Amino acid sequence: MKKKNIYIYPLSSKDDRLGLYNPYIDDLIESLESNFNFVNKDKPSGKGILDIIKYLPKLHFIHFNWIEKVHSNRFGKLQYRFMFILIPLLKIMGVKIIWTMHNKLSHGEGDDPKTLALFNLMLRKSHLILTHASAGIDFGESLLPGVKRRMIYLPHPVKDRRLKSELQKKYDVLIWGTISPYKGIDQFLQELSTNNKLKQFKMLIKGKASDKAYFNKLEKFKNEKIEIRNEFINDDDLAHMIAESKTVLFTYSKDSILSSGVLMDSLGFGANIIGPHVGAFADLAEDGIIHTFKDLSESISLIEEECSQPVNDASAALDKFLAANSWSAFGKNFGEILKKRVR
Repeated sequence: MKKKNIYIYPLSSKDDRLGLYNPYIDDLIESLESNFNFVNKDKPSGKGILDIIKYLPKLHFIHFNWIEKVHSNRFGKLQYRFMFILIPLLKIMGVKIIWTMHNKLSHGEGDDPKTLALFNLMLRKSHLILTHASAGIDFGESLLPGVKRRMIYLPHPVKDRRLKSELQKKYDVLIWGTISPYKGIDQFLQELSTNNKLKQFKMLIKGKASDKAYFNKLEKFKNEKIEIRNEFINDDDLAHMIAESKTVLFTYSKDSILSSGVLMDSLGFGANIIGPHVGAFADLAEDGIIHTFKDLSESISLIEEECSQPVNDASAALDKFLAANSWSAFGKNFGEILKKRVR
């Protein structure tokens, strides 16, 4: 049987991806391409969603990711307006719309009217909405009653990259990934300061800063126990840092987060994770895989508790989760859902 054609968004040119590369799209394509033909797989573009025009006549599906923040990108005003022309055109042409709702709203733009308009457009017009957190379905339903009939929940796929390591634990807490305001790192550090605990934990905060002013704000908390580095992290760096850390901490705001690739990468390296009780974090906590907190003051108590425990690398719950949620398993499950529910 001939494969049906899918256009995947975003697939940016390499120049646009330097320093901020997210492997999710490449992994998604690889997991599904045995059953579907990704028409733009080898043709990354710097034109954003405008690039789709030349592919329209031969499309069966379009799969949107993070489209709700398209207006923040290059040519953002034009792309934003184009979306309200494109979506009705896709319906006329019989192209089915798939949207992955990665977050409740675009990070840092929750009250932006353009973000809200695009978010609501995708809720109303998508034929199938994928979420990587069970709470995503409830959130979608709260915005548009009845939409849950077009929504599915599949956990974010993860790669099992656990290795035995002889490295000693150098840090109590590791916070890694792109350093951005929406991650709430400054609020956590301020909570430590308020409780006179800025020097209690040996801590490493590392990643590329998306906002220079925000990074400068964090640097004010540096001391002999807290290291803050504005550096890109590759997989070898990450494996090394996690092996040297007792815990990996996530301080995300509960207002925007549903799922997190950084969370899954940390799991894949076998990290002992502490995060907010929201979205995919809550799903994993209910399965006994990670630890979660309701507020930042509780996070401090959790860190203290975890750092006082003997290091334990064995976790039957994590073994089970990693085996069931590989990219290969995801591609098989999601591919079957697309064939059955989006025709």
